[in-house]
Amino acid sequence: MLRWLLAFAYPIFLTPLYLDWSRRQTEGQIDKMQAAAFNTPGMAAPVPPLVIGAGVCLLAGYWLLTRLFGVQGWMRAVGVLLGVPIGVTIFAQRQAGRS
Repeated sequence: MLRWLLAFAYPIFLTPLYLDWSRRQTEGQIDKMQAAAFNTPGMAAPVPPLVIGAGVCLLAGYWLLTRLFGVQGWMRAVGVLLGVPIGVTIFAQRQAGRS
């Protein structure tokens, strides 16, 4: 039972937190890009490398934690396939509530 809870709770709780944080980071990057583009030919990446690295660490953390608790591979896949959309839905509902 704890394994199922872990496999589903990690993506459900951490996906909205990651999406909210990465959105703020990306919006800050866009502000920097707009300021840098004025009268200059330079350009910057729209998504900061820190956001990409944090996403990779989030996935690696899920894999490591489920591996540590002995969650089977198919249960990991089901946890991600069901937990991430639920987490994205929670994030979208929070964003709709702020508007």
